[in-house]
Amino acid sequence: MDLTDQYDRLGLMLTCNPGEGLYLIEMPDPSYVRFHGVTLGGSAERVVADLRRAGLALEQDDSGWTFADGTVALYVPSNERDAVVEAVTLFAPGHTVGEIVTIPGGATQPPTLSHDVKPGHGIGLIALGEPRADVRQRLHDAMTHLGPPGSGEPVEDIFWEDGLVVQYDDRERVSRILVVKADEVSYAGINIKPGYTVPYDSVRQTLLAQGHPITEQELALELDGTGIQLWLANTQTEWPLPVSAVVVTARTESPASRPR
Repeated sequence: MDLTDQYDRLGLMLTCNPGEGLYLIEMPDPSYVRFHGVTLGGSAERVVADLRRAGLALEQDDSGWTFADGTVALYVPSNERDAVVEAVTLFAPGHTVGEIVTIPGGATQPPTLSHDVKPGHGIGLIALGEPRADVRQRLHDAMTHLGPPGSGEPVEDIFWEDGLVVQYDDRERVSRILVVKADEVSYAGINIKPGYTVPYDSVRQTLLAQGHPITEQELALELDGTGIQLWLANTQTEWPLPVSAVVVTARTESPASRPR
């Protein structure tokens, strides 16, 4: 599970995961950022010209410019002459910027936004282990990231209309399902992703009250032995937040059954 810490006073957002540690640094105020003596804030036209004079090769895409083998990105949301660099992002090797493309889906009916989670199997609409092509045929248009060779980014499709993110293994079969938008997600008769007015802790307390053992994580809980996690977006807010995603993977061994 990736975690992002935001340091407002420093103007930094740092993203880490357990396997690789820190791999992404985002700086929303580029006026304080310099690269090879070039200040990266201000006029995009000036920044690009200065970087080229410093001997750097830049590539342009829909979101701005990248350089240094794709590990540095300038976010420039406009092609207008007076456009400015609004943010700078640093990627670790293997997480460099690739191409984002849209894949047509095969669905002809409105999205299904109610799901019943079956541990070890999926959500009914999608099964763990099924081919990527079958998923795309069943759902609406997908957005996917084509990483460069050696990319460490997960292989996944984002189905905005369906409220789903689906990740695949190296055989392009479903390895993880993330339900990020839904009217209802049921497990054992409990709605584990109710409306946005229902706090995460209320769902947690319901699970415990009905006898479901859980393992607490930093921004998540796992239903022991099911492969199901409930994610929380953040804890550093004034108001309690709802469940941000229900994540379904293969069954995991429950802590009680692990050898001591």
